[in-house]
Amino acid sequence: MIVTIDDVKNYLGIDYSDTMVESNLNRLISTAESYIKGAIGEDYPEDDSRTKELALIVISELYDTRGMSENSSNNLRKIINDISLQLRLESS
Repeated sequence: MIVTIDDVKNYLGIDYSDTMVESNLNRLISTAESYIKGAIGEDYPEDDSRTKELALIVISELYDTRGMSENSSNNLRKIINDISLQLRLESS
């Protein structure tokens, strides 16, 4: 695991926790790890601080915008396009 749930809570400034919050954060951690694997490769450096920061940035962007709308950021659109492309390439 690149980041822990406590790392994510600290990064996002979440000072409370319940089952739903932890479930959502665990899903986002898993998504960020898959995104990084697709972007960098299976042997990405898990212990590199840049990898951890990248995971936290991806998680933050996904957490803050939670869903597509007209107001979605360009960063979120890029992440979604990248994940879609990765999934298409991996399933070919």
